Amino acid sequence: MSTTFNDTYRSKKGKHYFKFRFVPTGGVYDVYCDSHPGFNGKDNSPRKTHLFHSGKLCFQKGKEPRTPKRARELAGQWAEYMAEYRRTGIAQY
Repeated sequence: MSTTFNDTYRSKKGKHYFKFRFVPTGGVYDVYCDSHPGFNGKDNSPRKTHLFHSGKLCFQKGKEPRTPKRARELAGQWAEYMAEYRRTGIAQY
């Protein structure tokens, strides 16, 4: 597996920027969001945001990204989810 890398994601509507760090760990990539827009007053619990207080994104066991490409894809999907969640307050479980 390659080394840790960083990436910045801009939301599709162009309003929000997210900074991610991708860390190879035991055959998968842990994805950390080191910078994101605030939650706009919405509940910031990991259950709703899928973001642990450490900044690590939560993935279902067995669904963790195994390649850099997939890690970036999932980070982008999460960023779009967060942009929508902070707008509407509707969480996806």
